Amino acid sequence: MPMQPSVPVVDVVAALDTAVSNVPVPPDPAMRIGSVSMVESDDLMGGSEPATNAVLVVGASATDLVRWLRRSADPGAVGRRPVAVLTKVDAPELGSAARETGVAVVVLDPRARWDRVLVTVQACLDRVRDDGEAGVLAPAVDVDLYGLVGLIAGGTGGLVSIEDATSARVLAYSPSKGEADDLRVQTILGRAGPPAYLDLLRKWGVFDAIRRGGEVVDVPEHPEQAMRRRLVIGVHSRSGRHLGSIWVQEGTKPLADDSAEVLRGAAAIAARVLTREMQAPSTEGQLVQRLFGAHGGIDASSAGAYLRWPVDEAVTVIGVAPVGGDRAAHADSMIAVGGAIRLHASAFASVAVTTVLDGRAYILLPAAGSGAVMRWAGGLVARFDGDPALAGAVLRAAVVTPLAGLAQVPAGRTEVDRVLSATATVGGARVTSLAESRTAVLLGEILDAISGRDDLVDPRVTVLVAYDDKHDAGLVATVSAYLEAHGNVRDAAARVGIHANTLRYRIDRAQQLSGLRFDDPDDRLLTAVQLAMRDHVG
Repeated sequence: MPMQPSVPVVDVVAALDTAVSNVPVPPDPAMRIGSVSMVESDDLMGGSEPATNAVLVVGASATDLVRWLRRSADPGAVGRRPVAVLTKVDAPELGSAARETGVAVVVLDPRARWDRVLVTVQACLDRVRDDGEAGVLAPAVDVDLYGLVGLIAGGTGGLVSIEDATSARVLAYSPSKGEADDLRVQTILGRAGPPAYLDLLRKWGVFDAIRRGGEVVDVPEHPEQAMRRRLVIGVHSRSGRHLGSIWVQEGTKPLADDSAEVLRGAAAIAARVLTREMQAPSTEGQLVQRLFGAHGGIDASSAGAYLRWPVDEAVTVIGVAPVGGDRAAHADSMIAVGGAIRLHASAFASVAVTTVLDGRAYILLPAAGSGAVMRWAGGLVARFDGDPALAGAVLRAAVVTPLAGLAQVPAGRTEVDRVLSATATVGGARVTSLAESRTAVLLGEILDAISGRDDLVDPRVTVLVAYDDKHDAGLVATVSAYLEAHGNVRDAAARVGIHANTLRYRIDRAQQLSGLRFDDPDDRLLTAVQLAMRDHVG
């Protein structure tokens, strides 16, 4: 059964557009996928079964692929049965295997980039999740580029693509309907267009016009290069920053007469969307964030294949967070120092992976000795002492090592988050682990669980707090010091800065007012918990 939310396989094939070379057996419209991963041939043939129902198989021969399809479709097979398999292998036996097993086989163009395919399929699933309705691909015309290309295609009658500022990456595109010329095909595949035609575009000043922005360039057809007519406009922010470009290729029918006007309006909308998404992570950055459990997560085998990191290799996860200073600036501070953290991590281990999420930086390293990692993390956080980007804060780190492979990285992030949340005060060790700070972590989480529960508030302690608020009698501080000193009057008096007799008087007064008995161990424990709850909420 596909996981929910899910999307029809036919919609995924449509989204891949010209990256699809062949579909040997048309998939049933009812076939749906809810998860996708990318696996290497060696892992697949070695018996490692993917945890997703759509699989991008890299490097497998037709023979191996057919064998695996039949093995996974066997009723007695262990593991998830695939719904769809995407491969660059095109062989007649794949069609037979698709019919025999009921698995949708999608053959990709050999020139298609695997990372682009993975991101496109994942984007289909993400749009379903964002819409909140399983089984409906959300056009989201008012919020994203995919909706915008649909509007432009409808207004111009052409084939639309939106590219980034480098013209090296297609951000969104409309269906090609079998009418794409070679430049569009190559662009969607993630490849550079025909060099001779690109030289012509430069000679005609098209790229210069895109960088200047504001004008719609009408690029004539070029029969010798088999290129069709195009309209293109640059996309710029209000400050004049070049954000990208919109291209409309003429299909079998002429473009609409008002296409230039449509493009000018679309450029203004695209500028707002791209400005909003400027801080969005790159393809690799988003994949790394998914590896750490964000955006719905990602299958460990897909992340490992993309990052070329052994899936089952033991790893270390480090979390870094700012403490103190201007708390409102913490999130921006971590973005500002994230690049420097990445440099230092890569110097320690060349394969290190880093990301910034929710105001914290996370680092993935191969597992190493705990002592060596703790020492390095200590040096890392100390490097940023006094850094103006931190707005008066200092960095603190939490370490979890070893973890048994990439699948455990989200759990590692959860663990370091527990430690960082429990030690989010100035002072104490700058680098720690759950084992070293378990008391603080568990107490903090217990207080999180019970704080805010009015039914768990003892009215006897409330009486003391109210009396202090009215008379400034210092009873709460005195009781806290007395409990922390385990009933030692001299130590407690020294903590509060009063005479021992004054402390005895205040303790007696607190007992008279509240009815609590501090010679009763249960009353002492309950009072300590109540005061900790009060401080925790404050």
